[in-house]
Amino acid sequence: MCIAQSADIFGTGLVAGALVMGSFAVQPAAAKLDASSHVVLRQHLIRRLSKLMPALMLLPVGACIAASIFCRTTVLWLLNAFGGALSLATIGITVAINAPLNRRFARWGPHEPPYDWDRSVRRWNAANSLRTATALAAFVCAILAGS
Repeated sequence: MCIAQSADIFGTGLVAGALVMGSFAVQPAAAKLDASSHVVLRQHLIRRLSKLMPALMLLPVGACIAASIFCRTTVLWLLNAFGGALSLATIGITVAINAPLNRRFARWGPHEPPYDWDRSVRRWNAANSLRTATALAAFVCAILAGS
């Protein structure tokens, strides 16, 4: 298998895994917390993940492009392109919805969240579910494109 395609599989798997963990472990656990604790948890996660996730999310896009260039004989072009588009969609959802909400969450006072704080959290969770689906589909495409 071509190194660029291996990097694409690795990168899409990391992104999908991080988002799945958030959707199936962190979100349900956070939902059980009182408002104040929930906000503090989100703020701590935002601080840590905002440093890691952008680079991690760009890895599959670069690797997908590299695989298209350097792995022409071993990669299924259409699946590779579709996986790249799904990785870009994951980034688009993040930039358009999740990141602006993260910036809003970061400004909240932990002991005085806005009265409609849960509405913003539900919107973030819905967008996260969508980007988790696109990341998982990109991962499947990366695997199948290299088969």
